[in-house]
Amino acid sequence: MNKILQSVLILFSLGILGACSGVESIPGDTAAFVSTGYTNFGWRSEALTQTAYSKDKLYQADPAIRKAIEERMAELGYRLVPKSEAEFLVDYVAAAGVNEGLLESTSSNVTPYPSAMIGRQVDGASVDNAYALSADKQTGNLMLVFLDNKTTDLLWQVRVTSLIQDANKVDTRAVRQAIRQGLSTLPPAR
Repeated sequence: MNKILQSVLILFSLGILGACSGVESIPGDTAAFVSTGYTNFGWRSEALTQTAYSKDKLYQADPAIRKAIEERMAELGYRLVPKSEAEFLVDYVAAAGVNEGLLESTSSNVTPYPSAMIGRQVDGASVDNAYALSADKQTGNLMLVFLDNKTTDLLWQVRVTSLIQDANKVDTRAVRQAIRQGLSTLPPAR
């Protein structure tokens, strides 16, 4: 009984940590990918090149996304090779999104549920935070796909959504965290 309780507490703790990260990932089943035994990957598309007049954030984020993917794949034992030598190809689709009324993980004095207080009076900070946090929150959405290099069949995919704290700059640490969480269900190379 003690081991079961300990296991439940560990899983609960991991769930809380994941919820606080501001990152949600929805991975696909890895069975098709694992069955191939592939270890060498390449990029399906070329890296984006920044044009002088473009203000598109994807051009600024592309190097951070690619670097985070390459780092995590190397940690798992997968090897980046030229596209012509790759067994499988990696590509991603990125888009901005909006979620309504999400609580930020940095909020410290927000009560997400009503509480009974003496006199039923709510403090001003809670009211102000309720208004501020009920606004739309910008998200970064990334679909990462693994494709067979010869057949172009889909081998695996994961969707990652992350809250964007500052839409005016690319947060490479947040990108790395989101990619790491997205690739967390991918087993190491054999």
